[in-house]
Amino acid sequence: MTVLLCISATREESARLERNGPRRDYLELASAVGGTILYRTAQSRRGVLGRLAGPHLRQAWIAARRLKRGDTCFADGEHIGIPLLALLFLFGKRRTRVVMLGHLVDPQWKRQLLRLTTRLTPGGTLVVHSVEQQRRIASVVARSWRVELVPYQVDTHYWTPSTSPAASKLVVAVGSENRDYETLARAVASLDVEVEIAAGSHWARSIAGSSNPPPNLHYIEQTLPFSELRDLYGRAAIVVVPLHDVTNQSGVTVILEAMSMGKPVIVTASRGQNECIQGPVMGSAGQLDYAATSGRGPRTFGDDDALNGRSGVYVLPGDHAALGAAVLALTADPELARRIGSAGRRAAETHFTLERYVSALTAIVHSQARDAVVKVTANEGAPC
Repeated sequence: MTVLLCISATREESARLERNGPRRDYLELASAVGGTILYRTAQSRRGVLGRLAGPHLRQAWIAARRLKRGDTCFADGEHIGIPLLALLFLFGKRRTRVVMLGHLVDPQWKRQLLRLTTRLTPGGTLVVHSVEQQRRIASVVARSWRVELVPYQVDTHYWTPSTSPAASKLVVAVGSENRDYETLARAVASLDVEVEIAAGSHWARSIAGSSNPPPNLHYIEQTLPFSELRDLYGRAAIVVVPLHDVTNQSGVTVILEAMSMGKPVIVTASRGQNECIQGPVMGSAGQLDYAATSGRGPRTFGDDDALNGRSGVYVLPGDHAALGAAVLALTADPELARRIGSAGRRAAETHFTLERYVSALTAIVHSQARDAVVKVTANEGAPC
């Protein structure tokens, strides 16, 4: 019985990331479970499958052909896992166990596909990182499937607090997925701060062509290497993650990287971003509402986070006045910012380490592998 890991990166991309950045979770998981990695192949137009199928469908096809009865497959997203389940059914391999990460599983079309495919290949685990995604999908998958909530991860050995002093009025924002940078631009337009946005060229081109950003807001068009991104975090007084009100955990990577580096974080209280930050919602006049976010933070996972303290500040979606007030409050009070950043580092080390994440996934994969062995043994000689 083997464990196969279907990973969205190509082998070349993985090697480059491994050389120049934090540890990769899938490499650590493969080592922990003794698994083999099936990387995404480069785009090919050879043959019918190459012309009609994208790289992830081809990857699912290769995995389904390779897997044997009783094997376990880990898919790092629903874009691989859903077609894999359908193909395993078509190939008569219903007793192959699948552990699938689910990043955004609540759109209606994905709900219907998961409803169908988890019944085609019964017995598996859907792993989500967001309580909102868990709530929305738990009743959809087959009863023979489990939906497990696992906190996301950060390499706390790579993203460490900087020894150099931060710029006292530098605000940093990173990432592009579901970001509300228009609200951030309005929030900081009249503030005595400098804002650096590292969002890649797509957002940079769009904002340059559609609006006039305030003079204190600067964007970085190129994608930064990890080392330069770490330096940018290190120079920041605060890190802002402005989000649209989406249901998945957009922004989680940036939030955890900033927390791990001991930076105070301001994040939009979107429906999907509940798990990382423990702290109040700030209003437009600077008032703090702790009751509104009392259910957020690492306590979402049932952890006792009493010793971690306040690790950030929330603002409501689209509220540029509140976001401006939060930026002003933290840049005007360096000691408060330091305490919040220290609490974020403690929370990262306590709840969101790469080691803890890999341990949780390893237990799930091993559980599925044991279950697959039991099923095969009990049905020895039965057709697949």
